[in-house]
Amino acid sequence: MSEKSKLGSLRCEPLLARIDPLMRSESGVACNIPTSNNSDDLLLDAPLFTRLTSDANLSKLAKRQLLSELDRFGIAWLGDALPPVDRNPKEPQPGSLERLKRIATLQQDQPIDVESFQGAAAIELQLVGRPFQVLANSRRSRWTPGLPVEITDFEQVAKRVEVLRVLSERKLPIGAAVAPGAVYEDLRFLIDSGFDFLTLLVDVQFGMAAGSSLQLASLDLTLEQSAKAVHDSGTKTKLLVSANLLDGVSMYRCLQLGASAISIDGFLAKAKPQEVATAKDTFGSVLSSYVPAASVSTMAWAGQAIAGLVEELQDCAEYSGETSA
Repeated sequence: MSEKSKLGSLRCEPLLARIDPLMRSESGVACNIPTSNNSDDLLLDAPLFTRLTSDANLSKLAKRQLLSELDRFGIAWLGDALPPVDRNPKEPQPGSLERLKRIATLQQDQPIDVESFQGAAAIELQLVGRPFQVLANSRRSRWTPGLPVEITDFEQVAKRVEVLRVLSERKLPIGAAVAPGAVYEDLRFLIDSGFDFLTLLVDVQFGMAAGSSLQLASLDLTLEQSAKAVHDSGTKTKLLVSANLLDGVSMYRCLQLGASAISIDGFLAKAKPQEVATAKDTFGSVLSSYVPAASVSTMAWAGQAIAGLVEELQDCAEYSGETSA
C-alpha cells in the first residue's frame, strides 16, 4: 500500500465555502515558523525542506549545485554553511546561496558553537544517534532517539533551549529532530521544553539513490499522534516531516493532517535520472578530450523537478479550497 493511499484523499472545503470565489483569498502553500519574539519568523515560500545536504554524504560540489537549483524556491536545507572558498566564483548571481534558508545543526555530543549559527535561519538539535560514535546513516542504530549528553534531568532540556535563544539573540527558531519512537510522550515533553518546531524522522534518505532510504516509523500513525500532542499542549509548535512522499498530492495531504513542511528527499531520489554509462574510447572521443567542455550543472534536473512539485502543491491548495492566511 502506497503512502498516498494510507493518507487518504485530499480534504476539500464544502461548496458553501466557495460561494464567492472572487472574494476569497488566493490559495497558498507557504510555511511560517515563528520565533519566541514573534518578529523574526522563518518563512518558507514553499512548505519544503531537505536533509540531503546533511544526511546523504554529498560532495561539496554536488551540495553547492543542489542548493543553487533550490535557490529560487525558498526551500530550507539542513547542515553547515558552505565555506567561502568552496563557492563557485562564476555563479551567475554571486552570493545567492547565502539567501537560502539554512537550518544549522547541533548533534547530541557537539558543544554549542555560536559561529556555526552565523547566517542560519534556524537551529535544530539532532536528538538521534549514538554519542561519540560514527555510524553509517544507513544503519538503524544511527537514528536511535536520545538527548544531549550533558542532560541529566528533564528540566535541563528547556534550559538548553533557552541558552540557544540567548546565544542567537532570540532571532532564530529553535527546533529538534527526533525519530518517532514513543511519539505522543516524546512530543509532549519536547513541546513543553519550548521548541518552536519538531522534525519527525519517519523516513531518512541517506543517499541520492531511490533505494537509499530507511523507514523508522509509520507515517499515518506518527502524524495522528503528533497532531494530538500539539493540540493537547495548546501551543503552535510546528511539525516538519521527513517522509518518503513521492508526489505533491501525498505531500499536501500530509500538510492537511498537521504537518507544516515536508522533506523533498525521497522525491528527489526518485526524480534523479539514471546514470548514463560511459562510452567506450574512440579516436573521436580521445580528440574531444582536448576541447574544453561547457560547464553544466549535474543537478539541473532537480530544479525542473521541484518546479513541477511546487506547481502541483499549489494546484492541490486550489482544488481543496484552502486559502492562505
